[in-house]
Amino acid sequence: MFVLPTEVQLDLTNFYFYNLINKYEGELARMKFNSFYFNDTNPKSNYDIIEPKSGVFSLTLNDQLKNKWQVAIDRSIPLLLHEFKPERTFVVISTVDKKTKSLLLKLPNFPKNIEEMIEIRCCLEHLFKCVFVGAYISTTIFNPEMINILFDNDKTTPLQFNFQILFLYAKNKIFENVLKFVSNHLTISKFFNISFIGVIITEQRTNILFNILINEGNKFSKIRLEISNLSRLYDSIINVHKFR
Repeated sequence: MFVLPTEVQLDLTNFYFYNLINKYEGELARMKFNSFYFNDTNPKSNYDIIEPKSGVFSLTLNDQLKNKWQVAIDRSIPLLLHEFKPERTFVVISTVDKKTKSLLLKLPNFPKNIEEMIEIRCCLEHLFKCVFVGAYISTTIFNPEMINILFDNDKTTPLQFNFQILFLYAKNKIFENVLKFVSNHLTISKFFNISFIGVIITEQRTNILFNILINEGNKFSKIRLEISNLSRLYDSIINVHKFR
């Protein structure tokens, strides 16, 4: 059997990896972090606060997108949605290296100008290219409407956070937007725990959750629901499987 020299095999491997990375550069996660969550309280001293500055990011905008952004600014569309309105909110990211301080990303919730919209978009784009081992989401969520406005149906950037494990605690006030966020802006590779304890589960909300599980369920390798009344949802799922 003919065997290529080791040097040639290595060159071929490097060639294929190089092409793979170039082809999927915008989709592959580039940096791994330990955890992701929102913090509504005053930061402690063991954090490094990151506050994007004007002019750091560059982005070419066409007139259509610029006008769309200006409308969002004028309407005061928030970046974050809250169950309760805190004074301020940080995105907390802890590194895999425990010796390194955790990072606090401070973003304007109500952008005041185009420059701040650029800062938010570029920061989100970096977050989309990372992978997080664990995440915890409860009373605060990224606004799906604002994400769509910022990226304006951009097909080159997958608008999804990459979590391995997510514990999500849904709340009444932001329930529908939580499910939109889960459906459109998340990939979870290992385990997804979602709690609806204390949430009023209407027929409409049950239908939304059912559609996510049936149509988007392949994005979650393992999912656990915590809910007071699962009977209607359970029966709907069983009926679907009976006729498949």
